[in-house]
Amino acid sequence: AAAALLYDMKGCYSRLRALVPTLPRHRRVSKVEILQHVIDYIWDLQLVLQPGAPRAAPAADPPEAPCMAAADRILCR
Repeated sequence: AAAALLYDMKGCYSRLRALVPTLPRHRRVSKVEILQHVIDYIWDLQLVLQPGAPRAAPAADPPEAPCMAAADRILCR
C-alpha cells in the first residue's frame, strides 16, 4: 500500500511539473520548490482572473523568478 501511494505521489509531482510554466526546465527541482511554484502560479492566476485586472501578453519563455514578492509568500525556499 505504501509503495502504491509513493507511486501516485510521484505521478502527481510529475503532473505539476508539466502544468506549471514557471518551473525551471533545465534543472531538477525539489518537491518543496515545485509546491512553491504551484502556490505562486495559483496566486498569479487569481490576480489575472480578478475583474478589472489588466491582461498581460504571454511571454515566450516564462521566467524562473518567483511570481510574487517574498513578503507575500506562505513558504520560504
